[in-house]
Amino acid sequence: MYFYLTLVLSVSVTWITRVIPFPLAKAIQFPPFFKRFLTYLSLSMMTSLLLSELLVLHQGSLPSLDWMRTLAMIPSFLVGYFRKSLMLSVLTGVIVMACLRLMS
Repeated sequence: MYFYLTLVLSVSVTWITRVIPFPLAKAIQFPPFFKRFLTYLSLSMMTSLLLSELLVLHQGSLPSLDWMRTLAMIPSFLVGYFRKSLMLSVLTGVIVMACLRLMS
């Protein structure tokens, strides 16, 4: 019983915090500087996620590049750039990464 209650409450909280801001953002008139900030927010978030996955941190030395993930990122990036499809880009990255792991 507690499992299902926890599951329902977790889903509700997650869904509410991710969905409610969209209607509120349409109702509020933001100042121009904030709109400009929001245009760069998704790019900066994606860049930080990408770099954190591509770089391997080492204790006491500079980070190195994970070559397998970098190779998987290149076709995924190209598909995303030319096709403008996030789903197709992610699918391409997953398939290329699976093939690279299968070959190594």
